[in-house]
Formats: sequence, structure tokens, C-alpha cells
Amino acid sequence: MKKILVLIIIFQSILAFAQEAPKMIKFNAKNAANIFYYDLDEVPSKIKVKKDEVKNSTKKALRVYNDKVKNISFLNFQKLQELELFVNTIGKQARSNPDLAMNIRKKIELTILPIRDSIKKNEEKLNQTLESFLSKKQNKKWIKYQKKKKRSLLPKQPEQKGVQRTRAPIGQRNGRY
Repeated sequence: MKKILVLIIIFQSILAFAQEAPKMIKFNAKNAANIFYYDLDEVPSKIKVKKDEVKNSTKKALRVYNDKVKNISFLNFQKLQELELFVNTIGKQARSNPDLAMNIRKKIELTILPIRDSIKKNEEKLNQTLESFLSKKQNKKWIKYQKKKKRSLLPKQPEQKGVQRTRAPIGQRNGRY
């Protein structure tokens, strides 16, 4: 009787810690298209701009960029909303149906890539403008800040219950040796 009870407990614990399918991450079309705005007061302090003239030029360049991105966002608002609704409602079915998953991927590419390209062009113009009056050190901090801001838009992987993440050995962090 005790053996049967122990076997039942072990069997239940195995079932309790079995891997579940990861939850579907909510799709955000604006983040996928890299649509975000820079804080005009935060950026000069982050890149350590001290001169008022450079600070005002930085704010002006950022304001122009934000206006262009707002315009792009406004013009494509309907497309992005429809895509977000489509992906979030049908996304769960796409796991079991590869044709549907391919259809979703194509729809995302057709909608988001042109928007992302136009934002990237505006971003390059902003970087050229800022590079013209920022010092090398400030420009390096700007690029680092910009990358960090873009990285924050990427979706986070959901944590799975009962699964522990292992750390990489010290010599192999981030794929560097």
C-alpha cells in the first residue's frame, strides 16, 4: 500500500512539473515597427550635453524626428491596429497550423517592413544631424542610448513555471570568448 502511495505521489509530481507550452506573447504592432518617441528632456541629460546651444540643437533635432514618426504613426494607425487584432486573435491557432503561421508572417512583413524602413530613414537623418554638432563621446553615448531604447521594444520571453534557467560559464557569456 505504501509503495502504491509513493508511486502515485511521484507520478503526480512528474505531471505537475511537466513542461507547458509557452503562453502566446501579446503582439504589439507599434513596437514591431520601431515606433517610439524620444523624451526631449531625458536625452540631453543621458548623453551628458552641458552647453545650452548644443542642448537646444539636440532638442530641436529630436522634436523634428518625433514629429515625423508621429506623422508616420498617424498615417498607418489603421493598418497597425488591424494587424495587431489579427495576430492576437489568430496567433494561438498558428502554432498547430504551419500554413496559417506563414500567412501571418507574410502579412506582418507586408505591413510592418515599409513602416520600419521609413522610420529607419528618419533615424539615420537624426543620427547625421546629431553627429554634426555632438562630440565623439556624446555621439557614442547617443548611439548606445538609441540601441538600448530599441532593445526595450523587443518582446520579452515568458517565464515558464518549474523550469530553471542555467547560467553560462564565465568564459562564454553573450557568445563572446
